[in-house]
Amino acid sequence: MGRRPADASIGTKRVEHETPLSMKGQSMKKPSDLLAADEYLFDDMAWFHADGPGAAISNATLFQTTELLFLVHLCTAEDTAIQLKKHGLGRIHHRLLYVAVKKPGSSVAEVLSFLRVTNQNIHKALTDLVQLELVEQRRAPSDQRRRELHATPKGNEVFEDLMRLQYERFDRVYRTCGKFAVRDFWRVLWCILDENDRQWLLQKKRLQTPGHPDPGA
Repeated sequence: MGRRPADASIGTKRVEHETPLSMKGQSMKKPSDLLAADEYLFDDMAWFHADGPGAAISNATLFQTTELLFLVHLCTAEDTAIQLKKHGLGRIHHRLLYVAVKKPGSSVAEVLSFLRVTNQNIHKALTDLVQLELVEQRRAPSDQRRRELHATPKGNEVFEDLMRLQYERFDRVYRTCGKFAVRDFWRVLWCILDENDRQWLLQKKRLQTPGHPDPGA
């Protein structure tokens, strides 16, 4: 997309953490979580102190991203699994509900492409969501062959409850690390995404912007 990677400016700067707003005026000591992170993550500072964005990056440094993302996925997936069990739903239900809630009007074909699944993979789960009155399938006014997914009010409510434990986890993280660290973290995640996924999010953002025309209207 022509953007410089969000971490390219680290270069010669010392890696520091923002002092959380809740701590300012009280204590300049880092939270224990961040001290433990420094001890584990920054024992090899060669790349962070190197001059220029073209400095060599060791495989060990690259693997830290893989390892942390893997463990984060396990933690957040467990949060969601607890809530899914409460509602008698599975992971495919959750993914379909996410699309119906966050990008209403997506066609079944678009959902299949986005989730990297086949119609056979989602057929039963989608039928379940419709029968549970969490999702509706509507024919697009402009094309009766196009089936679009929309969350019902009940579906929106269930989705928020599915996310509750993750929201609580991330709230603690944001307050510990501070808004600037979170912003930079989002930038790193954005650059990890494939271009198709970035475009999906940009399109979703535009559709949620007040005054933006709804192509399905």
